[in-house]
Amino acid sequence: MRRRAAAFVVLVVLAALSCGAWLGAGEFLVVTDPLPPRADAIVILAGSPPARLLEAAELYRAGLAPRVVLTRERRPPAVVALARHGVTVDDPDALARTHLIALGVGTDAITTLDGRAYSTTSEARLIARWACRRHVRTLVVVTSPSHTRRARLILQRLVAPGTTLVIRPAAADFFPRRHWWRSRPTSKLVLSEYEKLANYWLAERWRLRPCER
Repeated sequence: MRRRAAAFVVLVVLAALSCGAWLGAGEFLVVTDPLPPRADAIVILAGSPPARLLEAAELYRAGLAPRVVLTRERRPPAVVALARHGVTVDDPDALARTHLIALGVGTDAITTLDGRAYSTTSEARLIARWACRRHVRTLVVVTSPSHTRRARLILQRLVAPGTTLVIRPAAADFFPRRHWWRSRPTSKLVLSEYEKLANYWLAERWRLRPCER
């Protein structure tokens, strides 16, 4: 029954898009939650680091939260091969830490989570486990505008019940939500997000549990 309902939702979305609602497809992807007076931590999702780092650092300097959290991406095979030859390649999270410090975030205020993520879901699991262990009550998550809706859907399934989850799109990460079809890269980005949303609605969400290990 649940799978049938999810399939029906996807069919309705596709039908709406084919009838002209595709004009609002970019807008639908972007969500912005109101900022709370205070939060326990600001989490930066991996990817598009400059814009996300700028947004998180601004929130930190404004006194929103005492901690900025970074995740680590899985190393590409080529980077692993270079390491075997003794060639050191800086991880994106290490560079992100350096940039955050340069942007005014205190060294002791930066936490890098253990484990490596290979997808939004695996990254959300790392974040949720960390937040659950530390009894985090309010979490602000910074990501790219086009990624906000899917990130919120996944994280809402994984964080502890009662946790206030705030999704914040990085302002410096330009996304032409109202005219997304005018450029090939943005069109590919939007279509890719809808493909991933369909996978979430049809299959992925049923496998997600709060604070799962």
